[in-house]
Amino acid sequence: MSSNHKKIEPRRLKGFQDYMPDVMEIRSGFQAAIRLQAKLAGFREIGTPALEFAETLLGQGSDESDKQVYRFEDQGGRKVALRFDLTIPFARFVAENQGVLVFPFKRLQIGDVWRGENTQKGRYREFCQCDLDIIGVDSANADVEVLSCIYRILCGFDLGGFTMRLGNRVLLSALLVKAFPGIDGAGETAALIALDKIDKIGGEAVAQLLAKIHCATLDSAKSLLVCVQAKDSSGGTDTAVLESYLSGNESGLAELQRMKTILAIMSAVAASAIGGKVRLDMSIARGLAYYTGVVYETTLDGLPGFGSISSGGRYNNLVERFVNRSLPGVGGSIGLDRLLAGLDELGKLGAVKSDMVFIAVATEDALESAASLAGVLRAAGVACDIGMTPGKVGNQFKHADRLGCQLVVTLGTSEVQTDTYNLKNMKTGVEARGLPRLGILEQLKSENN
Repeated sequence: MSSNHKKIEPRRLKGFQDYMPDVMEIRSGFQAAIRLQAKLAGFREIGTPALEFAETLLGQGSDESDKQVYRFEDQGGRKVALRFDLTIPFARFVAENQGVLVFPFKRLQIGDVWRGENTQKGRYREFCQCDLDIIGVDSANADVEVLSCIYRILCGFDLGGFTMRLGNRVLLSALLVKAFPGIDGAGETAALIALDKIDKIGGEAVAQLLAKIHCATLDSAKSLLVCVQAKDSSGGTDTAVLESYLSGNESGLAELQRMKTILAIMSAVAASAIGGKVRLDMSIARGLAYYTGVVYETTLDGLPGFGSISSGGRYNNLVERFVNRSLPGVGGSIGLDRLLAGLDELGKLGAVKSDMVFIAVATEDALESAASLAGVLRAAGVACDIGMTPGKVGNQFKHADRLGCQLVVTLGTSEVQTDTYNLKNMKTGVEARGLPRLGILEQLKSENN
Protein backbone atom coordinates (compact mmCIF):
# COMPACT_ATOMS: atom_id res chain seq x y z
CA MET A 1 0.00 0.00 0.00
CA SER A 2 1.32 3.46 -0.87
CA SER A 3 2.70 5.51 2.01
CA ASN A 4 0.71 8.45 0.60
CA HIS A 5 -2.70 6.96 1.42
CA LYS A 6 -4.93 8.87 3.80
CA LYS A 7 -4.07 8.05 7.40
CA ILE A 8 -6.83 6.92 9.77
CA GLU A 9 -6.85 8.61 13.14
CA PRO A 10 -6.23 5.96 15.83
CA ARG A 11 -9.08 6.31 18.32
CA ARG A 12 -11.25 4.17 20.57
CA LEU A 13 -15.00 4.20 20.98
CA LYS A 14 -16.21 5.88 24.17
CA GLY A 15 -16.57 3.39 26.99
CA PHE A 16 -14.18 0.82 25.48
CA GLN A 17 -10.67 0.22 26.79
CA ASP A 18 -7.23 -0.94 25.68
CA TYR A 19 -5.21 -2.82 28.28
CA MET A 20 -1.45 -2.50 28.61
CA PRO A 21 0.56 -5.64 29.53
CA ASP A 22 0.86 -4.71 33.23
CA VAL A 23 -2.89 -4.19 33.47
CA MET A 24 -3.58 -7.46 31.68
CA GLU A 25 -1.28 -9.25 34.12
CA ILE A 26 -3.28 -7.83 37.03
CA ARG A 27 -6.58 -8.80 35.40
CA SER A 28 -5.32 -12.30 34.65
CA GLY A 29 -4.19 -12.68 38.25
CA PHE A 30 -7.60 -11.74 39.60
CA GLN A 31 -9.32 -14.09 37.17
CA ALA A 32 -6.99 -16.92 38.17
CA ALA A 33 -7.80 -16.35 41.85
CA ILE A 34 -11.54 -16.41 41.09
CA ARG A 35 -11.18 -19.60 39.04
CA LEU A 36 -9.24 -21.29 41.84
CA GLN A 37 -11.80 -20.53 44.55
CA ALA A 38 -14.72 -21.44 42.29
CA LYS A 39 -13.10 -24.76 41.39
CA LEU A 40 -12.46 -25.51 45.08
CA ALA A 41 -16.20 -25.02 45.65
CA GLY A 42 -17.20 -27.36 42.82
CA PHE A 43 -18.16 -24.82 40.16
CA ARG A 44 -17.41 -25.81 36.55
CA GLU A 45 -16.47 -23.29 33.88
CA ILE A 46 -18.47 -22.83 30.67
CA GLY A 47 -18.46 -20.37 27.77
CA THR A 48 -21.27 -18.87 25.69
CA PRO A 49 -21.21 -16.68 22.55
CA ALA A 50 -20.98 -12.90 22.73
CA LEU A 51 -23.77 -12.67 20.15
CA GLU A 52 -27.29 -14.01 20.74
CA PHE A 53 -30.64 -13.72 18.98
CA ALA A 54 -32.14 -10.41 20.12
CA GLU A 55 -35.32 -12.11 21.36
CA THR A 56 -33.21 -14.20 23.75
CA LEU A 57 -31.88 -11.14 25.54
CA LEU A 58 -34.66 -8.57 25.42
CA GLY A 59 -37.55 -8.21 27.84
CA GLN A 60 -35.88 -9.62 30.95
CA GLY A 61 -34.50 -6.41 32.39
CA SER A 62 -36.16 -3.02 32.79
CA ASP A 63 -37.14 -0.90 29.79
CA GLU A 64 -34.02 1.13 30.53
CA SER A 65 -31.73 -1.91 30.39
CA ASP A 66 -33.31 -3.03 27.09
CA LYS A 67 -32.38 0.37 25.65
CA GLN A 68 -28.76 -0.31 26.57
CA VAL A 69 -28.53 -3.56 24.58
CA TYR A 70 -26.36 -3.35 21.45
CA ARG A 71 -28.48 -4.88 18.68
CA PHE A 72 -28.44 -4.97 14.92
CA GLU A 73 -29.37 -7.04 11.88
CA ASP A 74 -26.66 -9.38 10.60
CA GLN A 75 -25.82 -10.25 6.98
CA GLY A 76 -28.50 -12.95 6.98
CA GLY A 77 -31.22 -10.57 8.10
CA ARG A 78 -31.35 -12.01 11.63
CA LYS A 79 -32.01 -9.67 14.56
CA VAL A 80 -29.07 -10.23 16.91
CA ALA A 81 -27.62 -8.54 20.00
CA LEU A 82 -24.47 -8.50 22.13
CA ARG A 83 -25.02 -10.08 25.53
CA PHE A 84 -26.03 -7.60 28.23
CA ASP A 85 -25.01 -9.92 31.06
CA LEU A 86 -23.97 -13.59 31.41
CA THR A 87 -27.14 -14.78 33.19
CA ILE A 88 -29.70 -14.74 30.37
CA PRO A 89 -27.33 -16.48 27.91
CA PHE A 90 -26.72 -19.03 30.67
CA ALA A 91 -30.47 -19.68 30.91
CA ARG A 92 -30.52 -20.31 27.16
CA PHE A 93 -27.45 -22.57 27.50
CA VAL A 94 -29.19 -24.62 30.22
CA ALA A 95 -32.35 -24.97 28.14
CA GLU A 96 -30.38 -26.20 25.14
CA ASN A 97 -28.21 -28.58 27.14
CA GLN A 98 -30.61 -29.80 29.84
CA GLY A 99 -30.33 -33.36 28.56
CA VAL A 100 -26.60 -33.59 29.31
CA LEU A 101 -26.16 -31.36 32.36
CA VAL A 102 -26.19 -32.88 35.84
CA PHE A 103 -28.50 -30.89 38.13
CA PRO A 104 -27.98 -29.06 40.36
CA PHE A 105 -25.38 -27.60 37.99
CA LYS A 106 -22.77 -25.22 39.42
CA ARG A 107 -21.48 -22.84 36.78
CA LEU A 108 -18.52 -20.48 36.54
CA GLN A 109 -18.19 -18.12 33.61
CA ILE A 110 -15.81 -15.23 33.01
CA GLY A 111 -16.42 -13.07 29.96
CA ASP A 112 -17.08 -9.62 28.52
CA VAL A 113 -20.54 -8.08 28.27
CA TRP A 114 -21.72 -4.91 26.53
CA ARG A 115 -24.07 -2.12 27.61
CA GLY A 116 -24.69 1.14 25.79
CA GLU A 117 -24.94 3.22 28.96
CA ASN A 118 -23.40 6.45 30.17
CA THR A 119 -19.80 5.88 31.18
CA GLN A 120 -18.37 6.86 34.55
CA LYS A 121 -15.58 5.83 36.92
CA GLY A 122 -15.43 2.02 36.85
CA ARG A 123 -18.45 1.73 34.53
CA TYR A 124 -17.73 1.03 30.87
CA ARG A 125 -19.64 -0.10 27.79
CA GLU A 126 -17.53 -3.25 27.48
CA PHE A 127 -16.54 -4.90 30.73
CA CYS A 128 -15.72 -8.27 32.26
CA GLN A 129 -18.05 -10.18 34.55
CA CYS A 130 -17.15 -13.22 36.63
CA ASP A 131 -20.31 -15.22 37.36
CA LEU A 132 -21.12 -18.08 39.73
CA ASP A 133 -24.50 -19.81 39.48
CA ILE A 134 -26.34 -22.88 40.74
CA ILE A 135 -29.23 -24.02 38.55
CA GLY A 136 -31.80 -26.75 39.17
CA VAL A 137 -32.60 -26.32 42.87
CA ASP A 138 -34.47 -23.81 45.04
CA SER A 139 -32.92 -23.95 48.50
CA ALA A 140 -31.27 -21.74 51.08
CA ASN A 141 -28.20 -24.00 50.79
CA ALA A 142 -27.78 -23.05 47.13
CA ASP A 143 -28.20 -19.36 47.97
CA VAL A 144 -25.52 -19.63 50.65
CA GLU A 145 -23.16 -21.64 48.43
CA VAL A 146 -23.06 -18.86 45.84
CA LEU A 147 -22.92 -16.04 48.37
CA SER A 148 -20.23 -17.68 50.51
CA CYS A 149 -17.99 -18.52 47.56
CA ILE A 150 -18.15 -14.94 46.28
CA TYR A 151 -17.56 -13.64 49.81
CA ARG A 152 -14.45 -15.81 50.19
CA ILE A 153 -13.18 -14.74 46.76
CA LEU A 154 -13.45 -11.07 47.76
CA CYS A 155 -11.73 -11.77 51.10
CA GLY A 156 -8.75 -13.02 49.09
CA PHE A 157 -8.16 -9.54 47.68
CA ASP A 158 -6.85 -6.54 49.62
CA LEU A 159 -10.05 -4.49 49.42
CA GLY A 160 -9.65 -2.58 52.67
CA GLY A 161 -13.04 -3.81 53.87
CA PHE A 162 -16.30 -4.50 52.02
CA THR A 163 -19.96 -4.99 52.89
CA MET A 164 -22.25 -7.58 51.31
CA ARG A 165 -25.84 -6.38 51.70
CA LEU A 166 -28.62 -8.93 51.30
CA GLY A 167 -32.19 -8.20 50.33
CA ASN A 168 -35.14 -10.30 49.19
CA ARG A 169 -37.63 -9.62 46.41
CA VAL A 170 -40.32 -11.91 47.88
CA LEU A 171 -40.10 -10.12 51.21
CA LEU A 172 -40.18 -6.73 49.52
CA SER A 173 -43.30 -7.72 47.59
CA ALA A 174 -44.95 -8.85 50.83
CA LEU A 175 -44.04 -5.56 52.49
CA LEU A 176 -45.41 -3.58 49.54
CA VAL A 177 -48.71 -5.47 49.56
CA LYS A 178 -49.03 -4.83 53.31
CA ALA A 179 -48.19 -1.14 52.94
CA PHE A 180 -50.22 -0.51 49.78
CA PRO A 181 -53.22 -2.92 49.60
CA GLY A 182 -54.36 -3.35 46.00
CA ILE A 183 -51.00 -2.43 44.46
CA ASP A 184 -50.65 -3.82 40.92
CA GLY A 185 -47.61 -5.11 39.00
CA ALA A 186 -46.74 -1.72 37.54
CA GLY A 187 -47.00 -0.13 40.97
CA GLU A 188 -44.78 -2.78 42.51
CA THR A 189 -42.15 -2.24 39.83
CA ALA A 190 -42.23 1.50 40.43
CA ALA A 191 -41.93 0.93 44.19
CA LEU A 192 -38.93 -1.38 43.78
CA ILE A 193 -37.20 1.19 41.58
CA ALA A 194 -37.89 3.89 44.17
CA LEU A 195 -36.64 1.79 47.10
CA ASP A 196 -33.45 1.01 45.20
CA LYS A 197 -32.67 4.74 45.28
CA ILE A 198 -32.57 5.19 49.07
CA ASP A 199 -28.77 5.36 49.16
CA LYS A 200 -28.68 7.93 46.38
CA ILE A 201 -31.53 10.32 47.25
CA GLY A 202 -32.48 9.51 50.86
CA GLY A 203 -35.61 8.26 52.58
CA GLU A 204 -37.63 11.49 52.36
CA ALA A 205 -37.26 11.71 48.59
CA VAL A 206 -38.09 7.99 48.21
CA ALA A 207 -41.24 8.47 50.32
CA GLN A 208 -42.37 11.19 47.90
CA LEU A 209 -41.83 8.82 44.96
CA LEU A 210 -43.71 5.99 46.67
CA ALA A 211 -46.64 8.30 47.49
CA LYS A 212 -47.25 8.79 43.75
CA ILE A 213 -47.99 5.08 43.23
CA HIS A 214 -51.56 3.88 42.88
CA CYS A 215 -52.96 2.75 46.28
CA ALA A 216 -50.18 4.55 48.16
CA THR A 217 -50.25 7.58 50.42
CA LEU A 218 -47.44 9.58 51.96
CA ASP A 219 -48.29 8.15 55.39
CA SER A 220 -48.26 4.53 54.16
CA ALA A 221 -45.01 5.21 52.28
CA LYS A 222 -43.36 6.58 55.43
CA SER A 223 -44.66 3.61 57.45
CA LEU A 224 -43.05 1.22 54.94
CA LEU A 225 -39.75 3.10 55.07
CA VAL A 226 -39.71 2.99 58.89
CA CYS A 227 -39.93 -0.82 58.60
CA VAL A 228 -37.36 -1.12 55.82
CA GLN A 229 -34.87 1.23 57.48
CA ALA A 230 -35.20 -0.11 61.05
CA LYS A 231 -31.76 -1.34 62.17
CA ASP A 232 -30.64 -4.02 64.61
CA SER A 233 -27.45 -3.95 66.69
CA SER A 234 -25.33 -5.12 63.73
CA GLY A 235 -26.51 -2.27 61.51
CA GLY A 236 -28.71 -4.48 59.31
CA THR A 237 -32.47 -4.36 58.82
CA ASP A 238 -34.20 -5.43 62.04
CA THR A 239 -35.86 -8.83 61.38
CA ALA A 240 -38.05 -8.43 64.50
CA VAL A 241 -39.61 -5.29 62.97
CA LEU A 242 -40.13 -7.14 59.68
CA GLU A 243 -41.76 -10.07 61.47
CA SER A 244 -44.16 -7.75 63.29
CA TYR A 245 -45.00 -5.82 60.09
CA LEU A 246 -45.71 -9.08 58.19
CA SER A 247 -47.87 -10.60 60.92
CA GLY A 248 -50.52 -12.82 59.30
CA ASN A 249 -48.69 -13.14 55.96
CA GLU A 250 -47.62 -16.79 55.99
CA SER A 251 -45.65 -16.75 52.73
CA GLY A 252 -43.85 -13.57 53.74
CA LEU A 253 -42.98 -14.98 57.16
CA ALA A 254 -41.72 -18.22 55.57
CA GLU A 255 -39.40 -16.23 53.31
CA LEU A 256 -38.25 -14.20 56.31
CA GLN A 257 -37.32 -17.45 58.08
CA ARG A 258 -35.33 -18.51 55.02
CA MET A 259 -33.49 -15.19 55.09
CA LYS A 260 -32.70 -15.67 58.78
CA THR A 261 -31.13 -19.04 57.91
CA ILE A 262 -29.06 -17.47 55.13
CA LEU A 263 -27.96 -14.63 57.43
CA ALA A 264 -26.95 -17.01 60.20
CA ILE A 265 -24.78 -19.11 57.89
CA MET A 266 -23.27 -16.08 56.15
CA SER A 267 -22.48 -14.51 59.53
CA ALA A 268 -20.51 -17.65 60.39
CA VAL A 269 -18.73 -17.44 57.02
CA ALA A 270 -17.88 -13.79 57.67
CA ALA A 271 -16.49 -14.69 61.09
CA SER A 272 -14.16 -17.29 59.56
CA ALA A 273 -13.09 -15.35 56.47
CA ILE A 274 -11.89 -11.95 57.60
CA GLY A 275 -12.22 -9.04 55.20
CA GLY A 276 -15.85 -8.08 54.93
CA LYS A 277 -19.24 -7.79 56.59
CA VAL A 278 -22.67 -9.25 55.79
CA ARG A 279 -25.83 -7.24 56.49
CA LEU A 280 -29.55 -7.58 55.77
CA ASP A 281 -30.72 -4.50 53.87
CA MET A 282 -34.32 -4.55 52.69
CA SER A 283 -33.77 -1.49 50.51
CA ILE A 284 -31.78 -3.67 48.09
CA ALA A 285 -34.12 -4.44 45.20
CA ARG A 286 -31.91 -4.82 42.09
CA GLY A 287 -33.21 -3.47 38.80
CA LEU A 288 -33.54 -6.62 36.69
CA ALA A 289 -37.03 -8.08 36.46
CA TYR A 290 -36.02 -11.73 36.66
CA TYR A 291 -35.09 -11.83 40.37
CA THR A 292 -37.47 -13.90 42.53
CA GLY A 293 -35.84 -14.25 45.95
CA VAL A 294 -32.63 -13.28 47.69
CA VAL A 295 -30.71 -10.42 46.07
CA TYR A 296 -27.44 -8.82 47.09
CA GLU A 297 -25.01 -6.00 46.41
CA THR A 298 -21.43 -5.61 47.62
CA THR A 299 -19.70 -2.27 48.10
CA LEU A 300 -16.21 -1.15 49.13
CA ASP A 301 -16.19 0.41 52.61
CA GLY A 302 -13.51 2.89 51.60
CA LEU A 303 -15.47 4.23 48.62
CA PRO A 304 -19.01 5.19 49.63
CA GLY A 305 -21.05 6.09 46.57
CA PHE A 306 -18.72 4.23 44.20
CA GLY A 307 -21.30 1.53 43.45
CA SER A 308 -21.46 -2.24 43.63
CA ILE A 309 -18.48 -4.46 42.80
CA SER A 310 -20.51 -7.68 43.05
CA SER A 311 -24.24 -8.35 42.86
CA GLY A 312 -26.85 -10.93 41.92
CA GLY A 313 -29.71 -12.97 43.29
CA ARG A 314 -32.20 -15.78 42.81
CA TYR A 315 -34.02 -16.20 39.46
CA ASN A 316 -36.43 -19.13 39.59
CA ASN A 317 -38.33 -18.58 36.34
CA LEU A 318 -35.70 -17.52 33.83
CA VAL A 319 -35.13 -20.89 32.14
CA GLU A 320 -38.90 -21.33 31.75
CA ARG A 321 -38.78 -18.75 28.97
CA PHE A 322 -37.26 -21.53 26.87
CA VAL A 323 -38.59 -24.85 28.23
CA ASN A 324 -41.63 -26.29 29.99
CA ARG A 325 -39.62 -27.31 33.01
CA SER A 326 -38.91 -25.71 36.35
CA LEU A 327 -35.17 -25.07 36.74
CA PRO A 328 -34.76 -22.51 39.53
CA GLY A 329 -31.44 -20.75 39.80
CA VAL A 330 -29.36 -18.40 41.90
CA GLY A 331 -26.23 -16.53 40.89
CA GLY A 332 -23.81 -13.74 41.59
CA SER A 333 -21.41 -11.68 39.53
CA ILE A 334 -18.14 -9.95 40.33
CA GLY A 335 -17.61 -6.92 38.09
CA LEU A 336 -13.88 -7.20 37.41
CA ASP A 337 -13.44 -3.77 35.83
CA ARG A 338 -15.46 -2.04 38.56
CA LEU A 339 -13.45 -3.91 41.21
CA LEU A 340 -10.09 -2.94 39.68
CA ALA A 341 -11.18 0.68 39.22
CA GLY A 342 -12.13 0.79 42.89
CA LEU A 343 -8.83 -0.70 44.00
CA ASP A 344 -6.98 1.77 41.79
CA GLU A 345 -8.86 4.66 43.40
CA LEU A 346 -7.97 3.26 46.82
CA GLY A 347 -4.31 3.01 45.78
CA LYS A 348 -4.28 -0.75 46.32
CA LEU A 349 -3.29 -2.05 42.89
CA GLY A 350 0.40 -1.15 42.88
CA ALA A 351 2.97 -1.99 40.23
CA VAL A 352 3.28 -5.47 38.83
CA LYS A 353 6.46 -7.26 39.91
CA SER A 354 7.82 -9.23 36.98
CA ASP A 355 9.65 -12.48 37.65
CA MET A 356 10.61 -12.83 34.00
CA VAL A 357 14.30 -13.40 33.24
CA PHE A 358 15.90 -11.68 30.25
CA ILE A 359 18.68 -13.38 28.25
CA ALA A 360 21.00 -10.82 26.65
CA VAL A 361 22.91 -12.22 23.63
CA ALA A 362 26.28 -10.50 23.24
CA THR A 363 27.58 -12.24 20.09
CA GLU A 364 26.27 -14.09 17.04
CA ASP A 365 27.96 -17.34 18.08
CA ALA A 366 26.00 -17.28 21.38
CA LEU A 367 22.60 -17.41 19.66
CA GLU A 368 22.29 -21.18 19.70
CA SER A 369 23.39 -21.43 23.34
CA ALA A 370 20.99 -18.64 24.36
CA ALA A 371 18.06 -20.31 22.58
CA SER A 372 18.94 -23.60 24.27
CA LEU A 373 19.06 -21.90 27.68
CA ALA A 374 15.68 -20.25 27.05
CA GLY A 375 14.20 -23.67 26.29
CA VAL A 376 15.62 -25.14 29.50
CA LEU A 377 14.24 -22.29 31.62
CA ARG A 378 10.78 -22.36 30.04
CA ALA A 379 10.58 -26.14 30.42
CA ALA A 380 11.30 -25.65 34.13
CA GLY A 381 8.51 -23.06 34.43
CA VAL A 382 10.76 -19.99 34.48
CA ALA A 383 9.41 -17.18 32.30
CA CYS A 384 12.09 -15.65 30.11
CA ASP A 385 12.56 -13.38 27.13
CA ILE A 386 15.58 -13.27 24.83
CA GLY A 387 17.43 -10.56 22.93
CA MET A 388 16.43 -10.47 19.27
CA THR A 389 19.57 -8.78 17.95
CA PRO A 390 23.02 -9.93 19.21
CA GLY A 391 25.47 -7.23 20.32
CA LYS A 392 25.16 -3.90 22.15
CA VAL A 393 24.51 -5.52 25.53
CA GLY A 394 23.94 -2.10 27.11
CA ASN A 395 20.90 -1.57 24.90
CA GLN A 396 19.61 -5.02 25.84
CA PHE A 397 19.96 -4.14 29.54
CA LYS A 398 17.89 -1.00 28.93
CA HIS A 399 15.29 -3.07 27.11
CA ALA A 400 15.17 -5.60 29.98
CA ASP A 401 14.73 -2.77 32.48
CA ARG A 402 11.81 -1.33 30.51
CA LEU A 403 10.20 -4.77 30.51
CA GLY A 404 10.51 -4.86 34.30
CA CYS A 405 12.89 -7.83 34.33
CA GLN A 406 14.85 -7.95 37.57
CA LEU A 407 17.36 -10.60 36.41
CA VAL A 408 19.40 -10.53 33.18
CA VAL A 409 21.55 -13.44 31.99
CA THR A 410 24.34 -12.51 29.57
CA LEU A 411 25.92 -14.93 27.10
CA GLY A 412 28.79 -14.18 24.72
CA THR A 413 31.68 -15.99 23.05
CA SER A 414 33.65 -16.59 26.25
CA GLU A 415 30.59 -17.86 28.13
CA VAL A 416 29.80 -20.32 25.33
CA GLN A 417 33.38 -21.61 25.35
CA THR A 418 33.51 -22.00 29.15
CA ASP A 419 29.89 -23.15 29.58
CA THR A 420 29.23 -20.31 32.01
CA TYR A 421 26.95 -17.28 32.22
CA ASN A 422 26.85 -13.81 33.74
CA LEU A 423 23.92 -12.71 35.94
CA LYS A 424 22.96 -9.13 36.77
CA ASN A 425 20.35 -8.14 39.34
CA MET A 426 18.79 -4.99 37.87
CA LYS A 427 17.34 -3.98 41.23
CA THR A 428 20.60 -4.08 43.19
CA GLY A 429 23.01 -3.49 40.29
CA VAL A 430 25.13 -6.45 41.39
CA GLU A 431 26.56 -8.59 38.55
CA ALA A 432 28.15 -12.01 39.01
CA ARG A 433 30.35 -13.26 36.14
CA GLY A 434 31.51 -16.72 35.11
CA LEU A 435 28.82 -18.67 36.95
CA PRO A 436 28.56 -22.38 36.01
CA ARG A 437 25.60 -23.18 33.74
CA LEU A 438 24.85 -26.36 35.69
CA GLY A 439 23.29 -24.54 38.65
CA ILE A 440 21.51 -21.74 36.79
CA LEU A 441 17.97 -22.80 37.76
CA GLU A 442 18.76 -22.82 41.47
CA GLN A 443 20.55 -19.49 41.22
CA LEU A 444 17.67 -17.78 39.38
CA LYS A 445 15.07 -19.11 41.82
CA SER A 446 17.08 -17.92 44.83
CA GLU A 447 17.53 -14.48 43.27
CA ASN A 448 13.78 -14.18 42.50
CA ASN A 449 12.91 -15.11 46.08
